[in-house]
Amino acid sequence: MRPSGPLPSRVYWTRRLALLTVVLLATVVLWWLVSGAGDADETTAPDVVPTTTDRITTSEPTKKPTRSTPTTQALPTTPAPRPAPKPEPEQRSPRPTATLAQPTDSCDATAVDMTIDVADVKAGRSNTATFLLTSPDAEACTLAVTPTSLVVNVTSGTDTVWSSDDCPDELLAKQVVVRSDPPSSYQFTWRGNRSSEGCQIDGASVEPGGYWVEAAFIGGEPHKAYFDIT
Repeated sequence: MRPSGPLPSRVYWTRRLALLTVVLLATVVLWWLVSGAGDADETTAPDVVPTTTDRITTSEPTKKPTRSTPTTQALPTTPAPRPAPKPEPEQRSPRPTATLAQPTDSCDATAVDMTIDVADVKAGRSNTATFLLTSPDAEACTLAVTPTSLVVNVTSGTDTVWSSDDCPDELLAKQVVVRSDPPSSYQFTWRGNRSSEGCQIDGASVEPGGYWVEAAFIGGEPHKAYFDIT
């Protein structure tokens, strides 16, 4: 109770308390081991291994269903319908060719009607005028176009630039069948130069500007058409 020694008494009491604690813990651990083993012996039943005679087969093992492979059956094929035959192209009968009236006599030049068709032209180029001729009085007749029956002039204002009186050979002689319908044509080509008596033509072309083609059969009415030289 009264420890003695070179150390203070508090040290000896601490050692005693530590030894007592270790003894108590060892006692508790030993008791737990002994009591736990006893309980296990009492509660644990021996493992009973069933014999083969004790096994009862209640049902046959279920077979794993096999996946059936679908069979491919040949389906009846329906033949494709044949295309309908193309209709034969309708054969059109050729249009009847209009029979032109044939001339029975000479035309009265003063009664022949005229329309002049002429286009614009660039400077230095020739220009062709087309005379469309119809005969309002006769169904068909023959007209002699000559320098003595037709007069053609090219004018600009009051200036006569070119005249068939100067160059009669520029008017080609031609027999034209003139009908009431369709019109017949006669063409005259002007070279684009100024004329003088004896058909003396200088080398220079006329200046750009506005011009007229005038034509008339001897004794008939004059006709004219306008064009530009650019």
